[in-house]
Amino acid sequence: RGPPPNALPVARRRRSSPPRRLPTGRRRPRVAPGDAAAAAEMDVMRHSGVATEQNHNVGHRQAYGQQMLYQQLLPTVRHILEVVLENDFEDSTVALTNFIISFRFGDGTNITHYMPPHHNDTVMKGRMLEVLAHWVRGKAKELDVMVPMAQAGLSYVAERAQNCRRQLDQAAYQSPPNEVFAEFVNAVIIEILGREASCLSSALGGLLLHEADRTTLLLMAEWPSTLLALMVRKLEEIQAKVSKVVMEVYAETGFLSYDDSKNLLMQFFQYYTVETTTGTLDVHNTPEDEAFAESPFRVNLIDSFGCLMKVLCHLEDICNNGVNGCDATLAVDFEGVKLCRHGALCLVQMTCNDDPRLVYVLDVHVLGKRAFTMATPQGTCMKGVLEEQSICKVWFDPRNDVDALYHQFGIMPRGIFDLQLAEVADRRNRGLNVNYVQGLYKCLTQCPMLQSEQKVFAERINTLGKRLFEPQNGGNYEIFQHRPLNPVILVYAAHDSRYMLVLYEQYVQAVGQRWTSRIMRAGDERGRWCLSREYAVPSSEAPDF
Repeated sequence: RGPPPNALPVARRRRSSPPRRLPTGRRRPRVAPGDAAAAAEMDVMRHSGVATEQNHNVGHRQAYGQQMLYQQLLPTVRHILEVVLENDFEDSTVALTNFIISFRFGDGTNITHYMPPHHNDTVMKGRMLEVLAHWVRGKAKELDVMVPMAQAGLSYVAERAQNCRRQLDQAAYQSPPNEVFAEFVNAVIIEILGREASCLSSALGGLLLHEADRTTLLLMAEWPSTLLALMVRKLEEIQAKVSKVVMEVYAETGFLSYDDSKNLLMQFFQYYTVETTTGTLDVHNTPEDEAFAESPFRVNLIDSFGCLMKVLCHLEDICNNGVNGCDATLAVDFEGVKLCRHGALCLVQMTCNDDPRLVYVLDVHVLGKRAFTMATPQGTCMKGVLEEQSICKVWFDPRNDVDALYHQFGIMPRGIFDLQLAEVADRRNRGLNVNYVQGLYKCLTQCPMLQSEQKVFAERINTLGKRLFEPQNGGNYEIFQHRPLNPVILVYAAHDSRYMLVLYEQYVQAVGQRWTSRIMRAGDERGRWCLSREYAVPSSEAPDF
């Protein structure tokens, strides 16, 4: 039935409820009485239309809010980039501003939570600098994945790489070399990372020219993986320097304590020092940092292919040329999730006899199998170093380690000097009856070449580390796979390798050459532990050798 004769038209009737119109403007169809299904369908259409309109309004308000926030932050971002990177590229300013707006901190907050009046302007700038460190780190990772790729594809572009080197060489004679190489670096960065990374290409140009001479840069042009690796390392230095400023800002404003900000930003650093008297772990921008260079316990975390390339080149040098007239000797240790053929290998710790105060910690969990296969232009890789019989690797009970290396990475180590067997030889050489082997911690506490404070720290870090990963002490082995790496785990892992060369020197002097040859043969025999068909738990009985 139609409406009463005196009824007003529907379009003019004043209502408190939403108007009876579809989003398209058409009248809502009439529904016959009793047609419940049709009525329900019409209700769904009506509410969906209202919801769509509401969502559209919310989206419009959010977009407007984002635009206002962008305009507020843009001048500050421009100023930060000018001060930190001497940037005058608008593409970089725009890209970083958008990155800051979309970034979420670890607690789920964003930059708006740290703008006045919530916090003062200095805290806001500190948080923006922290996001800048994340942005630079992201760009470094984009470059880093290219390092092994460039190496793998070199055979396909070898001729082009040689042509590139010749063209650079010729251009350097026609124009100022520094300008030529800076332009070349800028072109590489823009090609790989896009124009938004222009500020980084400008900064990298200056850093690379300071780091490498003309001959080195020309050689890198022919071996792209080495050039990319150097760029990655320089970006890591930039992110570390920015993070150091952030730590100071947070401490001065009281936003975070220095220790809390250091723990928050540890992921941006590759160089650490350990103070054994206090147990303090400090961070450093570069290996040239004076405090780092003078420390008796230094750690270099290798979690990028750029850093790995540098270490491999160093190993290549000392293995080929020796150390002060002696052969290169490496102390190695490994950590993982109940390490064996079934437990994931996560970390490799290594100390070289050219600088026994420095421990390299290779993050295999991050780098994967290429941590062992990536090579220098001359072919040096970790797999080759571990398998080379002529390079002495000082180990402490290699059985579980080689079981993991062989079954997970196809590596069969050789040239093993086993410190555990050396300690057995030392006791037997003194006429003692030896039935069982000892652990590394006990060997360290008995070492006469270590000072009392070093032994106290060995006990302390041994206890702290095991609390984190041993289930019987409330820990979990999976902590070796957590990233960023727990600082206690980093120091625990590095400490195992730090004094192994000290023990090596002590035992070699104590047992003499006759026993040393026996230890090497027995060490290689233990290295073949991995060849058993089924995994066997290593025995604590002292073997005859």
